[in-house]
Amino acid sequence: MATLAVLKDCLNDAALIDRAPSDVAHNARAQMLRQGLAVLVFSTVETFIRERTGEVLRSFTNASLTFTDLSPALQKAATLGALEGVRFRLKLQPTANKISWLVANLAPISGAVVNVQGLSGHSFGYSTSNIGEDDLKEILKSFGVEAPWTQITALTARFGIAILDAEAEFDSIKKRRHSSAHALTGQVLYADLQNSVRSSLAICLAFDLLLSHSGRLLNAKAGPGHGGRLHLTHSNIEITFVAPKSGATTFAVKREQLPPPAPVLTRTTVKVFPSESLAVTYGEQYANGKRNQLVVLDATAIPSNWVTW
Repeated sequence: MATLAVLKDCLNDAALIDRAPSDVAHNARAQMLRQGLAVLVFSTVETFIRERTGEVLRSFTNASLTFTDLSPALQKAATLGALEGVRFRLKLQPTANKISWLVANLAPISGAVVNVQGLSGHSFGYSTSNIGEDDLKEILKSFGVEAPWTQITALTARFGIAILDAEAEFDSIKKRRHSSAHALTGQVLYADLQNSVRSSLAICLAFDLLLSHSGRLLNAKAGPGHGGRLHLTHSNIEITFVAPKSGATTFAVKREQLPPPAPVLTRTTVKVFPSESLAVTYGEQYANGKRNQLVVLDATAIPSNWVTW
């Protein structure tokens, strides 16, 4: 998510902020720059969703995992869905490379039934130019997540970027991108751009925590929502945090204190370190041992990085 970090840094540039109405030239430049960034924000989210899903699909290492261990929706996506994705993307390949590209990308599809160690990265999100809110829902539902957008909304509140309705927010970011890309007269307010960057980070993080958690369970032949098992919800996700203490001179590995009716923890801090790198290294080991997700917070208590178990 380095691109989102850069976009967040761009928001500190005064060139994006309107001046007095009389400064027409500056304000016109600022508006054009905001439109360009609105396109980049959504493109970054699209790229992350597609690439992260592909990584999880290619991450299965359990030799005893079979095609029938996948949910019917995931079986369909890894074959028919991937075929549609490859067909659409083939049109975008250079003429000289079309045949070799096609042969290479058909192999994971044709072999999916007998080899799930390396499913096609084109299974989701590649059959159209842009992804939409239904694509995210389809991906997570295929991985056994119950009411995906409800779980994403709930998770964002747990790591400090509360979104009232994550699906509606995603739709707003998408529409802002489309209007900015296709209408030079489109208006993107600075405050809306700020919110887009924060919300995009939250949506990508929540999506990844749900997808990665389900993927690890599936690799252990315990995929949620399949074989009589319960679907995955945000309450199944346990989070360990790394956060700076006052003054950012030390960094703490902390357990998450959930709101009532969850019990009050007598102690949330696990261990304190003199540097963030040491805290993250220990936090990864601690979280992995407990099958927790690790979220690293910055000085403003906003996620700056995360590591899935």
